[in-house]
Amino acid sequence: MENKVLSANLKALERYDKALADEILRINITKSKFDLFQNKNGEYNLLKNSFALHSLEGAQIEAQKIVNKIEDIEDKNTFRIVWGLGLGYLADEFIAKSKGTVIIFEPDIELLRAVFEVVEFEKNLQKTNVFVTNNNEKLLKMLDILADRETKITVSFLSSYLALYKNEIYKTAGLVERTRGEKQANINTINRLGPISCLNTISNIDKISSCALVSSIKDIYKGKTALIASAGPSLTQNIETIKKYREKFILFAVGPSLRLLDKNGIKPDFLCMVEAADTSAQIEGIDTGDVNLIFEPFSNSYLWNLKTKNKFLFFSENNFLNDWLGNVLNINIKGNKTVGTVSYLALSSAKTLGFKKIILCGQDLAFKDGKCYAKGSAYEDLECTLNPDTNKYEITVKDYKSYKHKLLSKRMVDNENADYYVKNYLKRLNSTIYSVPGQDGRMLPTQACYAIFIKHFETFAAENKNLELINSSTGGAQILGYKNMPLEEAIKDDLNIEPVQINIKAARYDEEKIKSEKQSARRIFNEVINFFAQAHKHQEDLIKEISMRKSLNASAQKIQEKITELLRTVIKKYYKYPFIMFLCASYTNRYFDNLEKIKNAPDFGCMQKLQKQNLIFLQVPLKWCRKCSFDLSDK
Repeated sequence: MENKVLSANLKALERYDKALADEILRINITKSKFDLFQNKNGEYNLLKNSFALHSLEGAQIEAQKIVNKIEDIEDKNTFRIVWGLGLGYLADEFIAKSKGTVIIFEPDIELLRAVFEVVEFEKNLQKTNVFVTNNNEKLLKMLDILADRETKITVSFLSSYLALYKNEIYKTAGLVERTRGEKQANINTINRLGPISCLNTISNIDKISSCALVSSIKDIYKGKTALIASAGPSLTQNIETIKKYREKFILFAVGPSLRLLDKNGIKPDFLCMVEAADTSAQIEGIDTGDVNLIFEPFSNSYLWNLKTKNKFLFFSENNFLNDWLGNVLNINIKGNKTVGTVSYLALSSAKTLGFKKIILCGQDLAFKDGKCYAKGSAYEDLECTLNPDTNKYEITVKDYKSYKHKLLSKRMVDNENADYYVKNYLKRLNSTIYSVPGQDGRMLPTQACYAIFIKHFETFAAENKNLELINSSTGGAQILGYKNMPLEEAIKDDLNIEPVQINIKAARYDEEKIKSEKQSARRIFNEVINFFAQAHKHQEDLIKEISMRKSLNASAQKIQEKITELLRTVIKKYYKYPFIMFLCASYTNRYFDNLEKIKNAPDFGCMQKLQKQNLIFLQVPLKWCRKCSFDLSDK
């Protein structure tokens, strides 16, 4: 006989997860596992293996107390994760009071079947902001699809679930925080570096098409040992060991570590840098004439002009315009990854060059003993300490002037906005303090982006089990898949590596195709320039109109409608082109965000200021599109 309650619940669940609905339907419940009973208030309670999931004093009151403690319960852009369904009292309370997304996480699929048979959830499950899932992988996928960079996330649970699933709840909370941080970091990176990366790529396109690829020297060091020197505190501890055994490995240095290595007379074989902005301060005054440079196509012009032994490009499949470039140059970049950190570029390059053993050094990915970077490295002035007043870790600067000169290029140090840039950078660092397990089991402070990097390094290890991966970043974060080992122990028994003559193989590309793609891109830029020029002119008219009328009158609103229509046309027609998306997306998004603020502006002065801001949000991409169009022309 059909259970109508179960059927209705599963039909509602099928809206977004038919696989879970089918799985629940197939479950054969162990009858003795669950029992229903009524408490003294007449409320139903659920026993799981004789353990009550709701308060014996009052299930509804228990749920209300939990929800009432939540601040901003009606915030539309906050996701509420209810860890554990029970009979649904807590979930119902969140669904009734929250205007944001509610995700019910219940790991016990037998419980889902038992409860779905007797409790009518159909109406709640039909709501577009309510979801049910039973594992972390599905939960994280939901968050990735549904959440944006401003989304807040809370995790709530009954005391019974904490008693039954304490470790699992904390694991979910940690994964959620890491996923949210990763999404935030990715969006921030696109907004912050997307425009300049696009400009660099277009500006350097002729140099890109004549530069050798890392893949052109594939397996040149097959079976050998590579050491990747990053700028974490453990690099200082290992400097003497690196000098002592220098001939036993090929040395890859990331940009911030180069100064410390150079100071100690250590010359790397390869220098790896992934820099869209001008970070020449990292390597100013250092002779790189005998070093091979590995870098990304979107790199700043100073790297293209840097005197080096050889230059090799690494096309990461997940960076900015590389998909487009791969098509233009007709090269396969599938599987090439750098995932946000230059150390990963070094790791991927070492794999491409055929190394069997790869050792990480200075890859601490955590702040130990208050140190953020190795002494003598580019950013040695940063330290991370516990603030006794707030009981939170904070990143501060020991010597502000020294740090300022190391962070900024010579050209930027004397800029009137230099101090704002430095202080804003420190503020951004402090907004992402996070904790990760250390090699000794203790929790160590770090940045959210470093926690993400740990995850990426672990994924690399899982995908490359044929490699011998060693972590000699003593005392740093625990990275699964890498054997923790002191550097001397890791390399002392290796044979010396004989020098290898690197012969550059000139890349051969279809010149006609490149020319055609450049012309096509220039045509698109010119079309977008026309739209932004019109929008910019209308915005100037809008500012004049509201200045005269002191309000957003009907005439001003008509002008505003013309601008928004132009921008929507650009989004609809051209955002499939990556060079338009990376160059303009963050500014058009900020323009539309400002429109919402203008609606709620407290006074005329505030509205006027926001409108002038919007003029800039149209002016900057217009200027950049014009530059890109010029760079693509036959100058």
